[in-house]
Amino acid sequence: MFVGKALHTVNKDGRVSIPSKMRDVIKRKYDADDLYLILMPGNIICLYPGDEFEELTARLDNPQGAPLSEIMEMERVCSDAEPCKLDGSGRIVIPPAMRQDAGIDQEVLVIGARSHIEIWNPDHWSWSRRQSRSGLERLKAWPAQPAGR
Repeated sequence: MFVGKALHTVNKDGRVSIPSKMRDVIKRKYDADDLYLILMPGNIICLYPGDEFEELTARLDNPQGAPLSEIMEMERVCSDAEPCKLDGSGRIVIPPAMRQDAGIDQEVLVIGARSHIEIWNPDHWSWSRRQSRSGLERLKAWPAQPAGR
């Protein structure tokens, strides 16, 4: 399982280091060289091991009951996916167009997200966290409902 987070620098060639504990999961759990980069809604770049990517996209093989919008979104995910590999230094290359769409310039926040790794613009991550916290604070402040309602 991918966990934790780390701030990294993007070099001039678009290479980003994947934290060693996340690389260990890729090697130990997935024993995989095949990785896929996907720009997801919200302009988050996700890095999936091949097995997890196949599981994510398997819904396209059996779309019965899935809403058309979900099927179309999954097709977009597949068409926008970029295969990649870790280099000898544990880095991946993020294509320029994907970096631009995600608002990534010099720094990224690499985050473990259970089945995959997320690569965020640090400012977007901070904004997203603030939004999540404010929503949680509103829920905590919501008055309790009397019993029987």
